[in-house]
Amino acid sequence: MKTIKIIENLYITKDGLRTKLKNGRFQIAHLQQGSLDGACAIYSVSMNLLLIGAIKYSDIRINGNEYDKRSGIERLKKEFFERKGLHREGIDYLVLQYAIKSSFSKYITVEHFSADNSEDIINRIDDNIQNNFPVTISIEFKGGAHALLAVGMEYEDEKPIKILCLDPDSKSPNMSYWNSEIALFENKGKYNHIFMDANGSIYNVQLDDILEIRKKHIVRSKKEK
Repeated sequence: MKTIKIIENLYITKDGLRTKLKNGRFQIAHLQQGSLDGACAIYSVSMNLLLIGAIKYSDIRINGNEYDKRSGIERLKKEFFERKGLHREGIDYLVLQYAIKSSFSKYITVEHFSADNSEDIINRIDDNIQNNFPVTISIEFKGGAHALLAVGMEYEDEKPIKILCLDPDSKSPNMSYWNSEIALFENKGKYNHIFMDANGSIYNVQLDDILEIRKKHIVRSKKEK
C-alpha cells in the first residue's frame, strides 16, 4: 500500500501553497528563483526558515543595500547577497551552515550531514519529515548540482520510494504540496535516483549534503516579556 507523509505546516489555499504563522495568518511557502536575488541553496534555506517559523516572508524581501545588523535575517542577507555574491555561483553547504549559525544561533540549530551511502541520507531525511521538519537537501547530476527543500515522503509498504520537494527553480504549486520529486533507487550506478520537476525536467541524480534546520524552544524571562 502506498502512503504519503507531508510536514504539518503546509496548506493548500485558494491563493496557492501557504505556511501558517503563529498568529494564524497564512504566508507564502514557496520561493521561486527570481523573487530573491540568490542561488537555489539560498532559496531552499529561506523556504526552510519560513516553514519552521524562524522568519516571515516580509523579512526576506530585499530593499536596497541597507541592513540592520541587530536582525538575524538582515545579517544573513548581508552575508548571502553582499559578501558571497551568491547570484553568480552556488555555495558550499558547510559555508551555508556557518552563515546561518552566525545569524540565527539564538533561535535555531543547524546540522550538516553527508554520507557515501544513499540509504543513510534517506533515513535522515525521513526522520526529519516524520517529525515535521523540512530538510534542505542537495542533489548531484552529471555536470551540475541543485538544492531543494524536502517537505514529504512517499512510501510503499512503509518503505520510502520518493522524496517530495519544493524546488525553487520550478513554478509554485497550486494544487499540491510539492512541485518536484526524487524517485529512489530507480537506476544502478552513481546516479541511482531520478529527479523530476514541474517544468518537465528529468535527471539521473545522487543525493548529496543535507542541512537540518530546527527552531529552538526559547523560554523568555519576565524581563524579556
